[in-house]
Amino acid sequence: MLRRLDIDQANILLMLLSLGIAYTIPFELVLISYAFLGPAHYLTEISWLHDRSYFAGSKWVWVPLAAIVVFITAISWDKQGNHTVVYAAMVLALALSAGLALARTKWARVGVIAAICSFLLSCRALYPDFGLALAILLPTVIHIYVFTGLFILSGALKTGSRWAFASFVVFLLCGAFFFFVIPGVTMISTDFVDKNLGNFDGLVDYIVQLIGMEGRVNSHAVLAFLSFAYTYHYLNWFSKTEVIKWHLIPRQRLIAIVMLYVASISIYLIDFNTGFLVLSFLSLTHVVLEFPLNAVSVKMIWTAGRDSAQRRFG
Repeated sequence: MLRRLDIDQANILLMLLSLGIAYTIPFELVLISYAFLGPAHYLTEISWLHDRSYFAGSKWVWVPLAAIVVFITAISWDKQGNHTVVYAAMVLALALSAGLALARTKWARVGVIAAICSFLLSCRALYPDFGLALAILLPTVIHIYVFTGLFILSGALKTGSRWAFASFVVFLLCGAFFFFVIPGVTMISTDFVDKNLGNFDGLVDYIVQLIGMEGRVNSHAVLAFLSFAYTYHYLNWFSKTEVIKWHLIPRQRLIAIVMLYVASISIYLIDFNTGFLVLSFLSLTHVVLEFPLNAVSVKMIWTAGRDSAQRRFG
């Protein structure tokens, strides 16, 4: 078993490896990582979350959250789908997750859910673009980069390891790197890229418009960033196997996961675009089922920061 220090060092190497490959062949890497590493991550994490009651105190919380995912997926598959409705559903999933994860009594949970819904819906009313931003970025960039960073930071605060804090700094620098050292256009498999990269066009175009940086950021930079973020997000999960023990599951469930993974890969190999569409449901499911854990991580970071400030200034 790897010691904590070894894991943090290994993850720095994985970050740098992901950065190097993403900078060199960003187009191929984002497609390969998403198709081949993604489904394995979705399935194993959902299994791990289930065994921990989704960090919400109940294994049955997946029922309302999965219902919300079905609703969002149905709307998203409709090209004329309403982003406002998707945003409202995301808000409900976030509020429900936070209420169940952070509060212990019925009325406290109702209060947390009502407060988060009111705040996020008010943000949408005051700043209409906020709703579209959250609907697009929460299942993508926020999940794979922001929440991954929060997990790294919460682990560093928990252990106090200098290497853990160093890994958090390296993670931030790797993410920023692509926007200041813009990669060139390199393709090894042009046909493969041309046929399938369009699945990311909407996300890429939106991010380019959102951050812009006076025209210095282009789609190549954003794709390289996404390539890094997705790849490291998956590798980080698998590097923690001996720490979080996601592989210790009943044999029947392991067989089911392997069969679903093989089916997922088979769909991608037959037709990547079909695989991307079909597996979008599984991808969004794992994102939403992780919301309670995200809430717990944010609370842990807030508490650690508050305690540190009190020790220093109080």
